[in-house]
Amino acid sequence: MKKIKYFIAAIAITTVINSCSSDLNTLPEGDISGEQLNDDQSKPEKILGGIYLDLRSNGAGGTTSHSDFGIMAIKAGADLMSNDVIQATNQHLGMFYNYEATNASNLASEIVWTTFYARIFIINKLLDDLQTDTSAKNRAIKGQLLALRAYSYFYLVRFYANDYKGHPSDPGLPLVLTASNQSQGLPRSTVSEVYGQIIKDIEESIVLLNSFARPSRAQIDQRTAKAIAAEVFLQTGDYVKAGKYAAEGKQGIALMTEDDYTTTGFSNINNPEVIWGFHNNVSTMSIGNYYASFFSMFDNTNEGYAGAAQIRKLIDKRLYEAIPATDYRKKVFNGSQNASYTFNGKTKNYPAYVSWKFKDPSLFEGDYIYIRASSLYYIEAEALARQGREAEARQILFDITSKRDKNYLLSSKSGIELINEIVLQKRIELWGEGYAWFDMKRLNTPLERIYPGTNHTFGRFNLTPDKFRFQIPNKEINNNPQIKQNE
Repeated sequence: MKKIKYFIAAIAITTVINSCSSDLNTLPEGDISGEQLNDDQSKPEKILGGIYLDLRSNGAGGTTSHSDFGIMAIKAGADLMSNDVIQATNQHLGMFYNYEATNASNLASEIVWTTFYARIFIINKLLDDLQTDTSAKNRAIKGQLLALRAYSYFYLVRFYANDYKGHPSDPGLPLVLTASNQSQGLPRSTVSEVYGQIIKDIEESIVLLNSFARPSRAQIDQRTAKAIAAEVFLQTGDYVKAGKYAAEGKQGIALMTEDDYTTTGFSNINNPEVIWGFHNNVSTMSIGNYYASFFSMFDNTNEGYAGAAQIRKLIDKRLYEAIPATDYRKKVFNGSQNASYTFNGKTKNYPAYVSWKFKDPSLFEGDYIYIRASSLYYIEAEALARQGREAEARQILFDITSKRDKNYLLSSKSGIELINEIVLQKRIELWGEGYAWFDMKRLNTPLERIYPGTNHTFGRFNLTPDKFRFQIPNKEINNNPQIKQNE
């Protein structure tokens, strides 16, 4: 990273300074001005608030593109690269669906890279400043910062490197871990080294957040850190820890009801399943552009890009047909024929296989959900199955699937068939929430969009999993002579 400040650090500083919020006493929606960065060094929680705010805002990836709106944009983009999510026309986010996003010159590669590296730079500066401060408040801040850094590197390594299994010595990412010597270029650490740092950060975070009671679900607490850890360990194949953290992360959380799932539960941070998210309002949505937001892109009932501009989001025909008629999750998708649908007092006609899952009764001010407890059921079930604890895995799968489908019976499957059933149920449950493509990469599942009766659109092609890797953006390559490009 030759002169990292030119590409990463400068963007990070600019983003934190420019994030808009007038109420500095609000956490995590508060932010800190440029002057206060110098004059208010005793208030790191306000800079932390700026990080949380930036991660849900238009411009998080350093661009003015309407496809650049933080974590939710990246989750949406990743799912559009899977077999399961379809975009009707090639406009906003379309570069993910047709895989142009993987090219070094494509804006999407820059958005993903900068969204996380810009925040890592600020995180490192705060961690450096907090090294000698062991107060309870700053322990909690440090715990959140470490979890955010682990989360950021976890996303980056899955986009820009090969999968952990079978590729531990392959090139990973530049591991930027301190704010000192920012003009020094860094080579790529190995995949194994990157995951080693992710694990170190997230496990230290879990310890530091032990007694932290967060004021809102927009902040990371110990439960959130355990949820992140569960996914990390599933990725690395440490199924004992994956199962342990998944079980602890979901303990005591009620599942969504049918009404939650089929109405507005996916735009409400008070949804009982929400582990981590962000409460949007008029103030937060004023950052950037209303249309540069998740519900503009994924709510087909609203007046945004998906609804008014008809850049529809659809479910893959095969996945829709795999959902039993008795499963209420099928209600959030249209079937094989055009149909009318009423929401928020408006009845409209919709094409086949369109999604009605993500519905926001406001004008794109719906809350963002980053992690739901449901995801942890599937992590725990798969982790148990891979340990040979199949009876326990079947029960965990039953615990959630029977809530969605009254006719679901305890599975009698074993071995790879049981794992396949777990993965299928996960694809149904978490459609559009940013899991499917990462699981395809982890499980070495090819992209198969060409099949008899396919409903895929401008991204209708097949790919092998070795193509599931982004090139590093040209700006980084040009500024860092020590970094080598993916082929």
